[in-house]
Amino acid sequence: MITIEKDILKQMINPALLTDGEGCILMMNGPAESMLQTAGLPSLRSIAEIDSLFGKEGSSGLLQGPRCIKIGKVSRWITVFPVGIDGNKKGHFYLFDMADILKMMDFDTFLDYVDVPIGIVDQDGVLEHLNDTLSKYIGVDAKEWIGRDLHELVKERALTDAASLNALKAKKPMSTNVTYGSGITLQYQSIPFFDGHGKIKKVISTGRDVTRMIQLESDLSSSETLKDQYYKQLNTLEVLLGRDKIVYSSEQMRKVAQVAVKAGKFDSPVFLWGESGVGKEMIAKMIHQSGNRATGPFVGVNCSAIPSELLESEFFGYEEGAFTGAKKGGRKGLFDEAEKGTLFLDEISELPLGMQSKLLRVIQEHEYMRVGSNKTIATDARIIASTNLSRERLVDGTGFRRDLFYRLSVIPIYIPPLRERRDDILPLIRFFLKSLNLKYVSNIRISNSLIPRFYHYDWPGNVRELKNVIERLLVVASSEEVGDAEYDLVNQLEMKKSPGQADDISIARLMPLKEAMEKVEEILFKRAYQESGSIEKTAELLGINPSTIYRKINKGQVRFK
Repeated sequence: MITIEKDILKQMINPALLTDGEGCILMMNGPAESMLQTAGLPSLRSIAEIDSLFGKEGSSGLLQGPRCIKIGKVSRWITVFPVGIDGNKKGHFYLFDMADILKMMDFDTFLDYVDVPIGIVDQDGVLEHLNDTLSKYIGVDAKEWIGRDLHELVKERALTDAASLNALKAKKPMSTNVTYGSGITLQYQSIPFFDGHGKIKKVISTGRDVTRMIQLESDLSSSETLKDQYYKQLNTLEVLLGRDKIVYSSEQMRKVAQVAVKAGKFDSPVFLWGESGVGKEMIAKMIHQSGNRATGPFVGVNCSAIPSELLESEFFGYEEGAFTGAKKGGRKGLFDEAEKGTLFLDEISELPLGMQSKLLRVIQEHEYMRVGSNKTIATDARIIASTNLSRERLVDGTGFRRDLFYRLSVIPIYIPPLRERRDDILPLIRFFLKSLNLKYVSNIRISNSLIPRFYHYDWPGNVRELKNVIERLLVVASSEEVGDAEYDLVNQLEMKKSPGQADDISIARLMPLKEAMEKVEEILFKRAYQESGSIEKTAELLGINPSTIYRKINKGQVRFK
């Protein structure tokens, strides 16, 4: 901030005021006193009494530049400069009728006292005055341009734009942003001043540095664009997952979802295997909806639910008169329904060997025949199959054809049971709780005391069982929080020690005492964390500061997963 000497006011022939940061008038020169006396304002104490904008902007340092205000009944042009007072205080310098100040003998000296970029041009666009502040901002000795025509400077590319020229052309005040080679952007307020015949005499331009503001606006615009992209991705994800959301936190399920999305981009058969209730059909839908077949049908069938004598007609359809009771006109099969889409064969291992052979041919030849017909029909249905059998049982050849298994498992995906991915239990509880609360228009929550019982249970029914238990707890809830009482009422879970949680600490071999203490400490940390579910509560159970646990985690001395 440039400091202005109060004696300068006495040298000016134009009215001038000096205020502090709050707008209180500290000093005025003789012309200002005469102006206020004539206007009937001889006892003016605050600039806010004549300049209403000061109360909104002045104290924040945003008030600067020229504008027209009324002093009594007379309109006067006033230019405001932020200045320093007595070296360390901030204030404002109000200068009236700045165009007339050209009559001052040492005008350049005055301009250099002002901490605002200022330029003045005549009616032809020739530069008459520039101050040191402007030179510092644009990184060149702008005073060398005095006497030059702004039109020429723009043509020579010494300037990319000239704010004063815009005001000259428009014959009215203009606001213009000019970016210089130094990278600085100044926002100019250019005010034309007219003679008695309505012709422009001068244009005075005052600037302020808006480089940071423009950068922030650019950053904001980038953030808005990024936000829009995130929303678009989120909408795409919602379309991708539909109502069957894949909820997970574990690394195992992250990999499953990653492979599933990639598999959706291809037409290769996919084979899903995992225990009942792990979510095989939802993964199948995820594969379908993430690929180029998403607009086509998704047809799912449980192979174990179809009577063996109806399998062929259900899969391939039949012609009219193919058998007693056949529908007039025949009927389409599952492959017809899944044309250009996906056919999901759940529990495919339940198909009898004869039907497995026919299915193998369809997959190999991409064609089939309806029951009662000798004409082949081409098919374009993507196959996703699933089973709850282990890989060993699938390939031993006793209940499932090996060649069919290898034909279907071009992209094999194993979905681990819930007991092998316990990190998914809490997110799934929150998800089911939220969706069921919406369904039943309730606001039930689960007590923290129940979380360890959920976490330590092995969940033989996997995700399906977990959802059922959450729904049972909501049904029997007598208040907004369900706890041990409700759990004991449904009595569907049995508390089971987690792996590694023995009744007592045992000694298998002798070891150094320090090593033994570290092992005992790690066991206690893990057990407390499993019981509490958070670092803070673990520290509370063990009677230590949480920072101790975080420090040991960072050093690799404690691992909770």
